[in-house]
Amino acid sequence: MEDYRISLTANRKSKDGSIMGKVLDFKEEMIKHENSSYNVYKKNPFITACDRQVRYIDRHESKEQNAIMFGSNSYLGLCNSEYVINKSIECIKELGVGSGGVPLLTGTTIVQNELERSISSLTGFEDSILFTSGYCANLGMVSGLLGPENLIVHDKLNHASLIDGTILSGAKMLRFKHNDLTHLEKILKENTSKYPGGILVVTDGVFSMDGDIADIPAILNIVRRYKCLLAIDEAHATGVIGENGGGTLSYFNIGYSKDIILTGCLSKALGVVGGYISASQEIIDYLRVYARSNMFSTSLPPGDCASVLASLELIRSTDIVKRLFFNSNYLREKLKDNGFEILNSKTAIIPVIIGDDLKASLISKDALDLGVVVNPIFTPAVPANLSRLRISVMATHTKSDLDMLVSILINLFNKYDIQRL
Repeated sequence: MEDYRISLTANRKSKDGSIMGKVLDFKEEMIKHENSSYNVYKKNPFITACDRQVRYIDRHESKEQNAIMFGSNSYLGLCNSEYVINKSIECIKELGVGSGGVPLLTGTTIVQNELERSISSLTGFEDSILFTSGYCANLGMVSGLLGPENLIVHDKLNHASLIDGTILSGAKMLRFKHNDLTHLEKILKENTSKYPGGILVVTDGVFSMDGDIADIPAILNIVRRYKCLLAIDEAHATGVIGENGGGTLSYFNIGYSKDIILTGCLSKALGVVGGYISASQEIIDYLRVYARSNMFSTSLPPGDCASVLASLELIRSTDIVKRLFFNSNYLREKLKDNGFEILNSKTAIIPVIIGDDLKASLISKDALDLGVVVNPIFTPAVPANLSRLRISVMATHTKSDLDMLVSILINLFNKYDIQRL
């Protein structure tokens, strides 16, 4: 059988322009995917909690397998923390498994209020609001604050949820080249007078595919020069960088300011589910009513809020953030020493560049057979020449885990004749 190349864009439209045409075209693609024993469109289900070592069912072979997890967003390994689990159970026994309503009707619980205060303490901002996911937080922040009279300026590598929020808002969108501050300033200089209603500049704090960190001090200087607002998506920064995992502003030793809005996730380093916005009191009060993804969604279950509170407590009282930092640095240096291209990663996200979509798929598949979970990333998520494995480091990884991963990657790069530096 000819090598099958996964294409995430091929079936967005059908040949005849019909709704069901593209659905049926994708059915044919799915058959090829399954015949190739891939694990991209359809996943082997895990039968253990997300941890450094996991057990899954190989649906192609119908058998159970073990693997070391290098594909999770649970950077601190808190998904399976006994302490966090017990705190959740205690709360569920007292307050039930669900909140029973949207926040502005009957869905606000005392533990939700406590978590919002705890997040504000972590970020150093006046108040915070919870959402059912980081995606919903970004959707609500952008669409709640902006309208057709506004301009939003994105870093080109910003997360899809920020782009979707922009589309929903109707605001005009422009993008600057990734971390190119000269381009950002050019856009603001050319457009400030055209948008007297206001401009929002948005950037990820830690970029989800490259693992690099936005130059917030320089961006903030430019934003203030043109009297704009700045929003920072902290999804992959909260719990990962900064003092006690305080995020990007903490990393740069920048404090609270009324012209900054933070969004973030409770589902990555914090190991649970949900999202948040931290900002000035005035902005949070406004978004509680006008962020539709908050107003029309059932609020987070009490047990989940209690779990996040427990995760935040562990971040403050243990060395897990330091352990993550050590593991990330160790793996990054070992990969560079062995000639792997990892771009400008400075965090727990480490891209290993392959530059070929097919080989990225094959290496990910072979790596799983050899006992490690790594995620292949292809176009259009990244340019074709930068297709990659996205390695996610955890605080709970051992040195042996990290060494094993590098050894497997060396062997697979040799197998598929991929040059290293």
